[in-house]
Amino acid sequence: MSTPKRYHRWALTLEPVLPAREVAVAYLGECGFDMFEPSGTGVVAHGEEGKVDAVLAMQLLDEIRSFADVSCDQSMVEQENWNAQWEEDYPKVEVRDEGGALTCTIRAPFHAPAAEGMDVVVAPQMSFGTGHHATTHLMTASMLARPLEGQTVLDMGCGTGVLALVAGLSKAKYVLGIDIEAHAVDNAEDNLAKNPGISSPVRFECGDATLLATYGDGAFDMVLANIHKNVLSQDMQVYARVLGEGGHLLLSGFFEGDVPSMQSSVEAAGLHVEGVKVLEGWACMACWKPA
Repeated sequence: MSTPKRYHRWALTLEPVLPAREVAVAYLGECGFDMFEPSGTGVVAHGEEGKVDAVLAMQLLDEIRSFADVSCDQSMVEQENWNAQWEEDYPKVEVRDEGGALTCTIRAPFHAPAAEGMDVVVAPQMSFGTGHHATTHLMTASMLARPLEGQTVLDMGCGTGVLALVAGLSKAKYVLGIDIEAHAVDNAEDNLAKNPGISSPVRFECGDATLLATYGDGAFDMVLANIHKNVLSQDMQVYARVLGEGGHLLLSGFFEGDVPSMQSSVEAAGLHVEGVKVLEGWACMACWKPA
């Protein structure tokens, strides 16, 4: 049996929260942390042991102390213990449309099924995307505001697979989820099995944007990418190539302050920005590809 991975868990308390939280996420993202959960007082960051440069991270946090009060509670979390902690703290998430109608509930297997709207069951195992993170919530709402039935959908950085599951439950023609972490792909496949109402073909692969080299131009009607802003900018041309004319690209994983630079990346790839929505300081950008 393989040894469970261990993760750094840094809970930051920041005063004022903004813009300190945006800066902290940017700094920690450069030090090996790759999962961030905002809170009302700051942010909780996770990074795999061996990939985090803790010394550099502390030095960068000292820079934030020039304009904000920063406290940091550091601990280590084993991957196998993630579900136990999650089940203890995890409430179901309700996504509503602009009129206030309940369109989607993202819940744990131990919660009762949703009485109305889409019912998505997700049990994360140290993967990103439970519905609680603002970016997943924004992406889900943006997806459901657009036609999905009969569409081919690509979910880059799929994590738990929650966005791919939403597409599948919306009767997409075909859904492909890609994540660079093998354990995330395993988690997504487990979650797919927990949603037997999905009849659409949904497949998950381990890798990055280079996997798309085997897909033709315009292969997907919708591309979803909820990843770190640096990865979004790096792979934007690939997303644009595989997106069909008139198709939608939904982006998140970056802060409101990053919107101008992200828009520049989108436009440089020949795409247009439809609009931007913000939740808890995080942004979701909806784009489309002109004919």
